[in-house]
Amino acid sequence: MGCEVCLPIARGYTIYFAEEENAIKLASYFQSFQEDSWKFIADRFVWLKESILFDLLDYLEVHMILDNIYAVLSSLSDPLKNLNDLRPIGSFKQEREASWIDTVIEKSSLCTHFQPIVKVTDGKLEVIGQELLSRGLDEDGQIIPPYKMFEAARIRNRLFALDRACRIQSVRNAGVVGDQLIFINFIPTAIYVPEHCLSSTFKIIKELNIKPEQVVFEVVETDEVRDLEHLKSILHYYRSHGFKYALDDVGTGFNNLRVLEQLKPDIVKLAIEFTDGVSRDTDKQKVAQSVLNIAHDMSALALAEGIEREEDLHFLEEMGYDLFQGYWIAKPQPTPMKSIDVSLSSSCI
Repeated sequence: MGCEVCLPIARGYTIYFAEEENAIKLASYFQSFQEDSWKFIADRFVWLKESILFDLLDYLEVHMILDNIYAVLSSLSDPLKNLNDLRPIGSFKQEREASWIDTVIEKSSLCTHFQPIVKVTDGKLEVIGQELLSRGLDEDGQIIPPYKMFEAARIRNRLFALDRACRIQSVRNAGVVGDQLIFINFIPTAIYVPEHCLSSTFKIIKELNIKPEQVVFEVVETDEVRDLEHLKSILHYYRSHGFKYALDDVGTGFNNLRVLEQLKPDIVKLAIEFTDGVSRDTDKQKVAQSVLNIAHDMSALALAEGIEREEDLHFLEEMGYDLFQGYWIAKPQPTPMKSIDVSLSSSCI
């Protein structure tokens, strides 16, 4: 079950011709397509299915001036509803270029990579959890980087659908993690009503017999959050069902220390901006200490992500950080690492 935000829908557009003669000239062009895929709806207005719009862009570049033609996403049932949002038709080229993300979402062409999260025990790294990171797959099975997927989803207004697809795929692949903690990312702006938007996620967790206390839902891209109360309601919903939640990129943007105190996460992740080089930068050390103090004051674990150097890990471990994650420890990979045969060098202990 899903709402229209997440499910694939046939897109259509209302096209407006500032010069009536252009609409007349294109009449024969439109008639070459099936009748149910386009319709003249008023003087200078025509409604098109998206596939025709994409073809039309190429035709117009050769035969007409794009500046005098405008378009807006619309439905055939009410094609004149969003006319205030009309914009130059040429700007929809990026929609066409990003349309591949629809196939990724609808076919769930995704895979999961795992990055270990560790603690330090007697100078050795002990794996206590895995962050599950989604990657797209193109038609040849090659990896599509996450930043490319989410940028395309933003352009296509499919961010909600992609977040849901990634979350569900991660949960389906979580069984291989065993009894370790399972970190699953979610974008809070992609969840409207937790009871509805998270039902599929919770159902799969139950089917796989994963214990709720193993699962840590990690809030990402909180710089986009404008409704703090809505985010609180989502986090409360997670916690009321026995799950944990973590706050990502603490110390930057939206995730200032005041907000951290309001959200009261189970795990606080220090942003990489303050982790990388912290052993040599007193300003970063001050931020790291402040985040650590607040985390421990609220009985949360402090996790330093983005560990790129052994000396930074050692410095933060000495400061009191509980957990660590980063490329120096291990890069994300297709199968989870259950253990890491690495000890801190004697010079760092």
